[in-house]
Amino acid sequence: MSPDPAEILRDPARLAALCETRLPDTPPEEAFDRLTRLAARLLGAPGSTVSLVDGERQFFKSHLGLPAPLAEARQTPIDESICAHVVMGGAPLVVGDTAADPRFREHPAWLRWGVRAYAGVPVATADGQVLGTLCVVDVVPRAWGDEDVAALAELGALAAAEVERRRAETRAARTTAVLRETEAWFRSLVEQTIAGIYVIQDGRFRYVNPRFAEAFGMRQEDFYAPGALLRVVHPDDVARVEENIRRRLEGELLTLRYAFRGIRADGRELFLEVHGSRAEMEGRPALVGIGIDVTERVLAEREREAAVAARDRFYAMASHELRTPISTVMLYNDLLLSGVCGELTEAQRESVERSQKSARHLLELINDLLDLSKLEAGKMEARIEDVELVTVVESVAGDVEPLAAEHGCGLSLSVARRPLPVAGDERRIRQILLNLLSNAVKFGRGRPIEVWCGPEGEGVVVSVTDHGPGIAPGDLPRIFEDFVQLGDESEVGTGLGLPIARRLAALLGGRLEVSSSPGVGSTFRLFLPHLLEEGASGEGSGIPEVIY
Repeated sequence: MSPDPAEILRDPARLAALCETRLPDTPPEEAFDRLTRLAARLLGAPGSTVSLVDGERQFFKSHLGLPAPLAEARQTPIDESICAHVVMGGAPLVVGDTAADPRFREHPAWLRWGVRAYAGVPVATADGQVLGTLCVVDVVPRAWGDEDVAALAELGALAAAEVERRRAETRAARTTAVLRETEAWFRSLVEQTIAGIYVIQDGRFRYVNPRFAEAFGMRQEDFYAPGALLRVVHPDDVARVEENIRRRLEGELLTLRYAFRGIRADGRELFLEVHGSRAEMEGRPALVGIGIDVTERVLAEREREAAVAARDRFYAMASHELRTPISTVMLYNDLLLSGVCGELTEAQRESVERSQKSARHLLELINDLLDLSKLEAGKMEARIEDVELVTVVESVAGDVEPLAAEHGCGLSLSVARRPLPVAGDERRIRQILLNLLSNAVKFGRGRPIEVWCGPEGEGVVVSVTDHGPGIAPGDLPRIFEDFVQLGDESEVGTGLGLPIARRLAALLGGRLEVSSSPGVGSTFRLFLPHLLEEGASGEGSGIPEVIY
């Protein structure tokens, strides 16, 4: 289906190309006026125009011999334009007598302005968009010859070339503006970023941004002097930096990230982490990189390491110097309580028992501190092997049962199935469970304690539930913080049991979680990965087995 001629005039691409010329509504120019004079002279016509046609009107960029009203207005509506037909057809149009031509015998150009003969050729862009015409007109009928149309076409090509030049200028100006804006944005980003940016080529700095210079306490221009590259690198790191630069420039590595020590202008050490990539600049290899000043981080890490080392030395001293005398005190307390040194009065026995309790608490604190130190230093060892969890849970529950009975807490244990093999360290699992059950007894206020063990997802869960006062929502995260104790301050404890238990769970590849409701109780859940093969069966699967 042929396109609607009117739609051709309103085509967005054509109108955009016309707009790019920036010619509509501009004053007359000699470049176009010369063409209309030449066209009229060569073809012996009294009138000639260079017209630009948009979707609503015809604009006369240049004209010769037009009636005064048209010459002053320099435009006509589309319905009074014969040139619009050239634009819509995209080909030359020759009319020898408008009064005799069915297409134009009722046309305003003839009836109103007296145009009796017309010859026009398209003025098109390089990509084929017809923007207007070069035409000649006469007030009497005439036969236009082939030579006339050929000459007009040559002049039309000159008009088209001038139009295309204007369009190219507009595009170039727009591109220049975009490039200028892009460059401004790029420069702003490069010069205001918090990261140092540098370019190295031919063994020297080609560019450094203000942040890079600031990190070294230098001016930007100081980096462009010969030898500046090696002067800002610590002597002990020069060889490594040179080698890393060489490997990237020669294409052995395209990108590389590493850290080195630099020297500031005031002589202080600077720690810089750099990430650079190979690039081509002016046909030669270059290195473009980002440098981040990590001096504060490195110094803080060194301070932390020194503090950790001092703490570890203290813990080691505590282990060696304190545990031995405390054990001796506990030994003598046991001797006194056993009556080896004679019978004690009731008051003496009570005093010795208090001494023994305090000594035992102090020894637990020292042991907890040592465990905590090893966990934080990554020195706590765990022997991961196949452990039958139900057996371990039963054993720990049996150890705690007398304490539960003493506090009036009924202890029940149920398992979803057995066996329940897990990947873990039996000693560390016992340590975690003993802490959870002891806390349940301590805070259970004489109410029942339920222990459940069963599979869950890719592992096994042991849950310990008490019906004590519970934990307020705001305190839940705090219970895993070191030395934090909630509840009755008279309760004896180190405040390290739960933090150590959670770290041990993570060490075993599991996790320790808690949920609690004030006034209802708390549930601690220990998750451990299991070793049970897919498809292996377990007795009583899905049916809890009540142990006691």
